[in-house]
Amino acid sequence: MFTDALFDAGHAPLFGGLAIAVLVLLRARRSGASETTLRVQAWLVTVAVGVTTEALQSLQADRDPAFNDLARDAAGAAAFLLLWRWRPAAGSAVEAVSAGRWRRAAIAAGVVLLAAAAGTLALTSAAYIHRDRAMPTLVAFDGSWWERRFVRAGDASTLTSNVTPPGEGGAPGVAARLDLRPATYPGLTIDEPYPDWRAYRRLVLTIVSDVDEPLKLTIRVHDAAHDQRFEDRFNRTFTVARGVNRLAISLDDIRRAPDRRQMDMTRIRSIVLFTYQPERPTHVYLGPIRLE
Repeated sequence: MFTDALFDAGHAPLFGGLAIAVLVLLRARRSGASETTLRVQAWLVTVAVGVTTEALQSLQADRDPAFNDLARDAAGAAAFLLLWRWRPAAGSAVEAVSAGRWRRAAIAAGVVLLAAAAGTLALTSAAYIHRDRAMPTLVAFDGSWWERRFVRAGDASTLTSNVTPPGEGGAPGVAARLDLRPATYPGLTIDEPYPDWRAYRRLVLTIVSDVDEPLKLTIRVHDAAHDQRFEDRFNRTFTVARGVNRLAISLDDIRRAPDRRQMDMTRIRSIVLFTYQPERPTHVYLGPIRLE
């Protein structure tokens, strides 16, 4: 997620630099034009390049055009053109503007545009910081804004965080209700949990059910080197009965799970919890998932 956010934020300086290059070329070719006119033209040319690059992505099988990327292109170009030093001309309005109130407003607008273009990167970085500070809890299901960036419900599934589970005696105070509807693999995924598990001995889950019918759930764990084979990850199926269920999994079992290697316990990439083809809608309550 950080790499994706970094590349997204990179649109702004990339197209900002392009806008400045276009401005320099326009200055050389149109020496009599006003500075404001040149900068507007440079912005329009740069945005046209951005539109073209996004349109070309629609022709690639593994790429899709994105309006957000185009918005970052436009914002980066505008920000650089607002912040870049103005070339004053003696006695012109540009010289007066560059020293006056409008010039300060232009600088402020440029800074705001750059901050907006980098907003996703800043939020993603903050989410990683919160994730790391929460250790040894991997997921608390307390509705935290940062957890929502790492936890997602799968197909035919709905996750409602920060609810009080039913039952007494060992039930967590806060949990998430996971509703599962008939489908092939309804469940949830925790993307990019804290990756280094070497200092711990087991993975612990608490699951509460208020349904009479037992439910079979499977937990899957894989690392960054996972080759997508079933045999190259950890999989364990267990039965959830009515009441409070506590599952403790030895991290040695997870480490030894791949058939041709040992799992890299410094680069855990994903935890998946799912059931297989439920016949009717059901639900469970998930307490915090922790390392001990």
